[in-house]
Amino acid sequence: MKTITLRKLPLLLLLLSISIWANAEKSNTQSRNVASFSKISVSSGIDLYLTQGTTESVRVEADADLIDKIITEVNGETLRIYVKNTSAWNWGWNKTRKVYVTFDDLSSLDASAGSDVEAKGEVKVEKINISASSGSDVEFERLFAQSVRVEASSGADAEVAGETKNLTVDSSSGSDIDCEDLLSEVCKASASSGSDITVYVTQSLEANASSGGDISYKGNPSQKDIDESSGGDVSSF
Repeated sequence: MKTITLRKLPLLLLLLSISIWANAEKSNTQSRNVASFSKISVSSGIDLYLTQGTTESVRVEADADLIDKIITEVNGETLRIYVKNTSAWNWGWNKTRKVYVTFDDLSSLDASAGSDVEAKGEVKVEKINISASSGSDVEFERLFAQSVRVEASSGADAEVAGETKNLTVDSSSGSDIDCEDLLSEVCKASASSGSDITVYVTQSLEANASSGGDISYKGNPSQKDIDESSGGDVSSF
């Protein structure tokens, strides 16, 4: 046992040195100048932190060898945030890649490719489309809008709290949409392919669950139009 331990010691020391060197690599911060935008698209496993304010701003925090590869550009009305010409194999999923965005108005958010989005604090907009795909996570802490649409697919998760008049939710391919704390008056929900939806609706609910999709609702809506097929389930809680 002692011989085996001594033989492993150099390897253990080498691994420890690599770990210390990797952790010692400092993150850099850049403030970016961008044109005005009302939509955001984020990908490449980037962590995005959203705040509503009167002045738009973009700040990037990442490891020194990665920060210049994180692109923040406006095409039309859309702020696109992604890593340019780089895969997880050569920049590493464990590297810091955070982007902080302050927006004035937001009508669309699209998160893909393992990105995480957190909108902290109160967000007030007229209407918004939220889309999460390919293992992304999206969370809105307090969203207030006349109309909200949430779509999730391919194992993505979306969690939205707040209040809206009209809510549309569509989940598929093992994704989850949690709108239990998003008070809505009218809701249209569709869940398929093993996905899950939870909503809070008070007046009218149209729900379609198929292929193992589940829709759970609360709020005792007075009007209900429910369609279940191929192992789909719609139930109140």
